Amino acid sequence: MTRIKRPLFGGAIQAFLPDRNIDASSIRLVPNNQEVYMHAESDQSIIVEILERVDEVSDENAIKYHFDALAEANNAENVQDHIIDKIESIPITSLNVQRLTSAWYLFGRQQVSKYHEQAKNIVHLHLCLLRLGGEIATDILISFNDPVLVNSQSSSNDEQIQNGSRWTFDDFKEFFSSFEVVDYGLFVPTTTDDVDMS
Repeated sequence: MTRIKRPLFGGAIQAFLPDRNIDASSIRLVPNNQEVYMHAESDQSIIVEILERVDEVSDENAIKYHFDALAEANNAENVQDHIIDKIESIPITSLNVQRLTSAWYLFGRQQVSKYHEQAKNIVHLHLCLLRLGGEIATDILISFNDPVLVNSQSSSNDEQIQNGSRWTFDDFKEFFSSFEVVDYGLFVPTTTDDVDMS
């Protein structure tokens, strides 16, 4: 499968995206701290989020913190609606990003309803957390949302393909493994402290 090297966040980050991707910002509003790519023929998506580093928990628990935050955003807070199957450390030497303090992978499942519908779909969530330390103090959360059981009453049912080329974990792994920060100025917050008011 051919990979397309895509600039993210105005070129500050770049990575290889899998084929059949659609930039969600071309069809809907996407927050400035996110890049969202959807599969052209299914309901799969890959999302990159630039977040403030979570320091009140350990590195290993930070990725669980972000998983739980996604569950809350997806209205899947009930224990049976979000399950973590695996958390493991990713060797920093296997990644292209500099200034990492640690990197983590999580695989879990959530029961998610789209557009606040009653029908819920089972979604496999693959998360990669890249933790930048020091003055940057940033968590880069990369998520791969893979609906595996779509309720027949869900609007997502119309978006699934039976025999098409769906993204796989290997596609996701190649994406985050090729992830490279070109401009670390992306993570420097804009403040008014340096403004001369005289």
